[in-house]
Amino acid sequence: MLGFTSKTRFTVKKTENHSSTCICTLFHCRKGKMHKLLLALSVSVFTSVCQYCLPFLVDCKACDPSFPETCPTNGRSGNFKQFNCPNGHYNDLATLLLTTNDDAVRNIFSSNTPTEFQPSSILIFFILYCILGLITFGIAVPSGLFLPIILMGSAYGRLLGMAMGSYTNIDQGLYAVLGAASLMAGSMRMTVSLCVIFLELTNNLLLLPITMIVLLIAKTVGDSFNPSIYEIILELKGLPFLDAHPEPWMRTLTVGELIDAKPPVITLSGIEKVSQIVDVLRNTTHNGFPVLDEGVVPPSGLANVATELHGLILRAHLVLALKKKWFLQEKRRTEEWEVREKFSWVELAEREGKIEEVAVTSEEMEMYIDLHPLTNTTPYTVIESMSVAKAMVLFRQVGLRHLLVVPKYEAAGVSPVVGILTRQDLRAFNILTAFPHLERSKSGQKH
Repeated sequence: MLGFTSKTRFTVKKTENHSSTCICTLFHCRKGKMHKLLLALSVSVFTSVCQYCLPFLVDCKACDPSFPETCPTNGRSGNFKQFNCPNGHYNDLATLLLTTNDDAVRNIFSSNTPTEFQPSSILIFFILYCILGLITFGIAVPSGLFLPIILMGSAYGRLLGMAMGSYTNIDQGLYAVLGAASLMAGSMRMTVSLCVIFLELTNNLLLLPITMIVLLIAKTVGDSFNPSIYEIILELKGLPFLDAHPEPWMRTLTVGELIDAKPPVITLSGIEKVSQIVDVLRNTTHNGFPVLDEGVVPPSGLANVATELHGLILRAHLVLALKKKWFLQEKRRTEEWEVREKFSWVELAEREGKIEEVAVTSEEMEMYIDLHPLTNTTPYTVIESMSVAKAMVLFRQVGLRHLLVVPKYEAAGVSPVVGILTRQDLRAFNILTAFPHLERSKSGQKH
């Protein structure tokens, strides 16, 4: 039974993950408020129509006098929905669809009920939830895949129990529980937490060993083919999620080598020309820029002049300075009262400004902006010889947005900043794209 269940789980899991990838690529990963609204409304209408119309396709079943509950019922809760059936009969598909999720799980997990549901009803229920799970996950409504996957897995598990009914005495409810556990582990790759969840659902400690075996088999088979459904969605939506632990091969790569594979860092002067700022904002998509001050006199005993890394300025603050027309006729440092008079802390906290919304005249292009008051003078920095693994741990634990890389050696003509790292730069997939030989070393370590 376990081997057959695992094989069935693999087919369903791989089909669902692949289908979810296609669906998200075509629909959910598009941006736009109107598109999200129309998609949510369309899915809601489709769901309502399917849940009401599909029960008309199945035959009514007569109520068994031995049923411990009232049969039939017409309320939202309860079992044995009468729906379109005459008195003394119930619609088993309506019992699964036109009820709460809790009652649906309880019904399909029920034991000692071999004749309560027809195979055709369970098959329709399984296909419907597969379709609804694929098109619902990712739309702009607070929903997920946890309960749909439980219901899908329990449906195909119960179908398998019906098919094996003449060959074994195992209850169909047990097949439903193991089917739900296998699909959950194969799609989401959870094990320990699922053991606890299904132990609480069944309240039967004797099921723990067989549930653990099913979970391990399903997760192992799934890991050998593709990532979990959540990792696939994160990848498709471009969300830069960092793993909790760095890859072993990241210890052999330094952040300096990672910076060399990127385009040169774009820096700004402490007092910068408006035309230069506008040009940088229009031709790049970076969200942070190092601010340098040239000709700074260092402490006595050193060189006459040096270049100082003053800090890091955000793109939103540059756009805000342009919107506010905070321009200077000549190069000079502004006073503190000037900054407080021009900007409020609420405006500096906003992140929605766009350079396309800013209009700058040709006369203003020749003016200057003092970036010192808007610059973060204490950004996190790492030396270029640090390993990528350590940089990733620092980035993730501190919750950084930018990480500046400084040179190992100081010398005349050497910039005080080598480059800048973002969350996208530290993702394993992006690093392997820039350094393909690390993929081969990664494969060698697995073998």
